[in-house]
Amino acid sequence: MKKLIAWAITNAPGMNVLMVALLLLGVGAFVTMQREVFPEFELEVVMVSVPYPGATPQDTEEAICQKIEEAIRSTDGIKKVTSIALEDRGYVLAELRSDVRNVQKIMAEIDRAVDRIPSFPDLAEDPSVEQITFRETAIRVGILGPMPDDALISASSQSDAAQQNRAGELALREVAEGVRDDLLMLPTVTVASLMGTRPYQIDVEIPEATLRSYELTLNDVAARIRAQNVELPGGQLKSDGQEILLRAKNKGRIGSEIERLPLVTEPGGTVLTIADLGSVRDEFEDVTAAGEINGRPALVVNVERTKAEDLLALVDDVRGYVADATLPEGYDFVVWNDTSIDVRDRMSLLLRNGVQGLALVFLVLAFFLEVRLAFWVALGIPISILGAGAALAWGDQTLNMLSLF
Repeated sequence: MKKLIAWAITNAPGMNVLMVALLLLGVGAFVTMQREVFPEFELEVVMVSVPYPGATPQDTEEAICQKIEEAIRSTDGIKKVTSIALEDRGYVLAELRSDVRNVQKIMAEIDRAVDRIPSFPDLAEDPSVEQITFRETAIRVGILGPMPDDALISASSQSDAAQQNRAGELALREVAEGVRDDLLMLPTVTVASLMGTRPYQIDVEIPEATLRSYELTLNDVAARIRAQNVELPGGQLKSDGQEILLRAKNKGRIGSEIERLPLVTEPGGTVLTIADLGSVRDEFEDVTAAGEINGRPALVVNVERTKAEDLLALVDDVRGYVADATLPEGYDFVVWNDTSIDVRDRMSLLLRNGVQGLALVFLVLAFFLEVRLAFWVALGIPISILGAGAALAWGDQTLNMLSLF
């Protein structure tokens, strides 16, 4: 250490060059480093989820969760298994040991173990296996719909009022999906999802008298729709010059397609469709919640930041889009939960404190000692801050609430 100090004293030009280089590297690091709220990290947890429509939590636990637990418990690398049985869905969380090197390999083993389970209920849907990914919300954009006309609704019948509310919700959903798609077109936005939306649902209604006249039950109708509403491969046609793939496409995704499915064949050969026996409507699932902002119906686009994105640049682009975008008449934007505010405040605080400390140290030392000494001592403050920035950039770190502190 003494030799290093002696070399620094005797080689002042070299130290000055090193100091300038450190300052330039620090400035470049602070300009180019990604900015975020907290450092990015991955949870070493694999989640298996299985939808089970119409099931109670007890049914989900017995038919889904317990079977998955037994299937994956022997997988090497799992530290702890936790099950969550909910209405209509079951979750199994597999926490991996800290010494696991390849999480994707463990996920593949869990996926194969779940696929080997032979006795899931018939109504259970396909399981999904995924690693839990942590993403922070960057900003939220709310789309406020027009206020419903209370006088018109009160004067209408209950069915007409429900139809008007459905039409308003559908229009708001279309506008919100358009905003989400526009945000995803921005170069800095990768993940944007809708919040507060009700899943789409197709309602098939057949009068009880009609069911009895054709000796049908609701289960019979559901089974026939399920059997008819399919899309199946039909093989190949090969010739000398081409190969044609055959596919039976009879899968409807909207009400007007579902109502054309055959349901009953009469003795005379007449085929009756669902539309002949009842009605089919495109609806939303019935939920006991409604999305409102400031008393107006609303949907929210949640914009999240991924590891490769800069938080401040992302938020600036989103706010620029909100300021320039034009919504249909009666619709408005509202923005909140801007997490970049805390990062900007912390960066501003760092800069302000650095400038104040630099000025105070220089003035005090210049008053009691001499200006030249004050200058070189005060210069230690920007060298320390910018040198720390260069070290963070060299270590592939980011500017966040912890590193700024």
